[in-house]
Amino acid sequence: PGTSPRLELKNAMAGHLAGLRIEEDADAASTDAQPTPGSLFRETLARVAARTERTAPPPPPPIVTKAPNAAAFLKVAAPMLLPRADFEFMTLELAAAAAARCPSGGDYFVVRSGADAVLGALRPPIGDGTLRLCGDGNDGVAMQAALLLAECLAEAEANVKQVSGPASLAEAFSRQLAFRRRWKAPEKTGGLRIFSRRRPAEEAGRPELVTGESRSAATVIEWLDACEVEAGIDAAQRTPGRVALERFGGVYVRRQKDGELACICGVVGQATSPGGRRIGLVYTPPSLRRAGHATELVKSVTSVLLDDRTGPGFATVVVPAGALDGLWTRAGYCHVGDTAEYRLDPAPRALPTDAVDDDSETVQ
Repeated sequence: PGTSPRLELKNAMAGHLAGLRIEEDADAASTDAQPTPGSLFRETLARVAARTERTAPPPPPPIVTKAPNAAAFLKVAAPMLLPRADFEFMTLELAAAAAARCPSGGDYFVVRSGADAVLGALRPPIGDGTLRLCGDGNDGVAMQAALLLAECLAEAEANVKQVSGPASLAEAFSRQLAFRRRWKAPEKTGGLRIFSRRRPAEEAGRPELVTGESRSAATVIEWLDACEVEAGIDAAQRTPGRVALERFGGVYVRRQKDGELACICGVVGQATSPGGRRIGLVYTPPSLRRAGHATELVKSVTSVLLDDRTGPGFATVVVPAGALDGLWTRAGYCHVGDTAEYRLDPAPRALPTDAVDDDSETVQ
């Protein structure tokens, strides 16, 4: 007869515990009591937890350092950023551009915990004055580092008006800085959602590329204009469809069965940049939606991006905060994180005052 699953589990747990010395409580132990899979599991968990507490010391306290320029910042922060490049690519691209164009000037901070960089912050001269944070927003040490950096900049009375970065770190930093400077509470002004897909590429047909000389160029230009109108972009800020088509270097399209266009997709970025080439626009006219055209086009375009061996090995998509993720998850992308932007107002915050009873009387 075969061995029962219960006995197999018991034997497996007993074998796992063979190398552990388990001390029994003399008052609670019984010579007649037999170990059960549940008791063996609890004992093993307790021993592992105790061993972890004894062997894993707390991380060293964070220390704020300042880098002299963007190149020095990249050298120190790269080991922290590169493993998460699909989320931090915008920081990497900003720092790389600053290193190439501005060998001096700007503010660059790195917060270390021991030998490891756990948080970075940069405000290069080529930017708009925003202090950009980078680090793992799910890491408690990085959160502690963000609060410490806010304390240091508040003490130095640094002029910080705008902050961006991983959502949790940007919020914690902004609130702490405003609190220490006695400013009004920071105002959230925007944010992004970032999706990523890594190699290998999915088997998909190669999409058609339409350029300014293609027979479908007029329709593509019309749809590019309609996309900006539908997105609510102010008329003064819109990019004419013909100009957008040239900047994209051509737009990928999917066609209906009758050969007419069904969906368009524009790609931005450079293969050799930290973020590589990535999808910057997807548009389907309202009458052709909910037929799967966008999903199939995104899959095929993503395969093209991932097949490019000069790229970083992943494809990213950046969409506004609040955007739905259905299209991207259906196309195989994963949500890797959110960013947030906060505006800091140096106006003094209102202090709470004692409530006054309107019915009270003043006695002279």
